[in-house]
Amino acid sequence: MKNFFKKYLWLFEFFGVAIILAVGIFAFVKEEVFLYIAGFALIVFGLFRIYPLVKTTKDQVLKIIFTIEIAFNIIAGIFLVLEGGKENYNQNLMRYLVGSVLYIRGAIYFFATVIRKEATDYAQFITHLIFITLGLIIMATKFFTIDNLAWVVLIIAIISALFIGASGYRNYKNFRYEGLAREETKKIKKPKVEKNVIEDPKPAKDNVIIPEEEKREELNL
Repeated sequence: MKNFFKKYLWLFEFFGVAIILAVGIFAFVKEEVFLYIAGFALIVFGLFRIYPLVKTTKDQVLKIIFTIEIAFNIIAGIFLVLEGGKENYNQNLMRYLVGSVLYIRGAIYFFATVIRKEATDYAQFITHLIFITLGLIIMATKFFTIDNLAWVVLIIAIISALFIGASGYRNYKNFRYEGLAREETKKIKKPKVEKNVIEDPKPAKDNVIIPEEEKREELNL
């Protein structure tokens, strides 16, 4: 099965290009799809985080805070999905909800590590610093609107499609050349090895003509 996917990777890459372009163009034309994307993303991240996060947290205060945070994420996601079904949707709703989710995640992280002394590392520190900064920027500026996101997603979709398409083209070309090489190999016939017959340079004794004098000498011996 692994060899099958490796062999036909180009096929999945071509499908990926088509899907990415379709999603990018559809999101550009139907801008309210961003409300569904952001809404379902918040719901999924909330549902998948709740059990491992609460289960592995020993601090009871943090456990309650994490539960409230995840509940807020899920509720915010539901609001965005419902807003996407409206004809006259609120463009600022996604900006405020997504920004607040990112800001709250960063703020809770620093509260947990600084005040409650929860273990952390450099990667988590930098990630949550980006979250809290990005959350403030999203809520304070009007760049994070559906109109602007439509252009951003369309550009990203085109660039991604070009990279994936180029990889698919290379894999397809390799697939065709490998097939051609196999066919050419089958056409090559193995040469027959002829056995070299070594002839005895000496004639057979029966065929040697002995003169009469030599015969008499042999008889006299």
